[in-house]
Formats: sequence, structure tokens, C-alpha cells
Amino acid sequence: MGKKNIAFFEQEHFNKIKEYRFTPDPFLQEYVKEFMIVETPDLVNLETLPSTSVSLNYILNGAVTLKQKNQEVIDLPKAFAFGIARTSLHFEFSKCTTLFVIIFNPGMASALINTPINEFFETFIPFDNFFNRHQISCLNKIFSKKNEYELMVEKIERFLLVELLCAHTDGIIKEAIREIIDSQGSIPIKKLLGQLQISRDSFEKKFRKQVGTSPKQFSNIVRFRNLFENDHKKTNLTAIGLNAGYYDQSHFIKDFKAITGKKPSSFL
Repeated sequence: MGKKNIAFFEQEHFNKIKEYRFTPDPFLQEYVKEFMIVETPDLVNLETLPSTSVSLNYILNGAVTLKQKNQEVIDLPKAFAFGIARTSLHFEFSKCTTLFVIIFNPGMASALINTPINEFFETFIPFDNFFNRHQISCLNKIFSKKNEYELMVEKIERFLLVELLCAHTDGIIKEAIREIIDSQGSIPIKKLLGQLQISRDSFEKKFRKQVGTSPKQFSNIVRFRNLFENDHKKTNLTAIGLNAGYYDQSHFIKDFKAITGKKPSSFL
């Protein structure tokens, strides 16, 4: 799981944002992939890649809106969780917006959040829907230090360490996630079931609850993200698709258009 984490498609205005990334404390690295802070000095539109895990998000300054395909605009709450997403999403960040993001490793947000993670699929859920008053009070106090990023990260780490002290996640699902990622999303689910020695029904139910989507959909997202996270030097689109785990060019192009609404040549 050590690949670089790419959040946004790189558009012509991508250099107008600032990103700060922090590696979590070693005791948290099983659960948290990284902490990320995004600053937008000017109004900017950003398109995200499909995601394989849950994130906790806190808008420190400014505002963020989601622009849906039907042109409806949704104002995001100040503090919210967002689950796995199988498609790219379009956001508008207002001038002088700062967003703090806690990005979990796939399947690990369930150690902190008691709500079944499949309920977060492509959904924005405010903190008060799953955190208690004491937890929200602690988080609000931490995020009040808006310009002291390192101190903020340290305090968030302490909060998470306490909350995750007695956490438990299913070992079979952790192994399944590892196998899917290591195979670049190409391992057949039937083969995975044989390796894990578990029935399909039980596996599907546990996977959805802990990860947030089905094993097949998770594999599809992993494969798509490989297009951007793999360190490929190939310029031929077919070769890039095959290197990412797609079976052939038509499969690659069809999947890309379904996720982004555009051809691969628009981004790669």
C-alpha cells in the first residue's frame, strides 16, 4: 500500500492549489494513509479520482461545493466523511479555502466509525451523524488552530490513537484488500474466495460493511487508480492500460469513459 496517493486529476489550473502532506505516526500507519491539507488562494475547480477508502474532511476556511452531473450544486458541510467513490467528482473551492483531510487505508475507517462503511458509498455524511458530542468537541478544538498545521496533525494523531486503542478489524478482509491491491485489481473473486476459505455471501457482506463497496467494485477502482499511481514511462495508451491491469484496449477505454465521461487521451 506504499504507492503515492493522487487525489486530483491534473488540470491546467492545478498549479493554483497548495498541498501539504503528512505521514502518520508509525502506530497509526496501519489505519491512516496520510493527512493532507489543501489550500486554494483563488477560486478553483478540481476533479477527483475515484477513491478506494473513506476520508474525514474538515473545512478550516472558505467553502467547498459539489457540482453534480445534472448541474445541481451542493454545499458541503464544514465537517464530513466521504466514502469510496467509483466515479470522478467535480468540486469548486472558493477563494481562500483550506481543507484538512484524513485519508484512511482501504477498509480501516471501520475501526473508528461504527456505522457500516457501505452507508458512506459516494455519500457525504456530517460528523454529527456518527461521532458523539465529546468527539466532535475535541475535533472542533483541534481544528481551531487553523494556521498551525504541524500542531494540528499532532493533536489529530493523539485523538486517533485514543479512539483506535481498542479497535478491531476483520483479518480476512484485510488480507483480501492486500491481495486485490497487490494484483492491481485483477485477481478473480473466485480465486480470492478459495485462498481465504470463506463463502461468497459471508465475504461479500463483511467486505461491504468494512470497506464500503463490493470486492468487484473495489477491484475496478484500484485498477483505474493504477493508471495514475503506477510509475509508467510508456506513452502508448494501450500499453498504459495493460500495465494498470486492464485486459485489452476496449476494456480500458470503456471503463475510463464510464468513470470520467471523457477519453483517456484527455488525461494521460
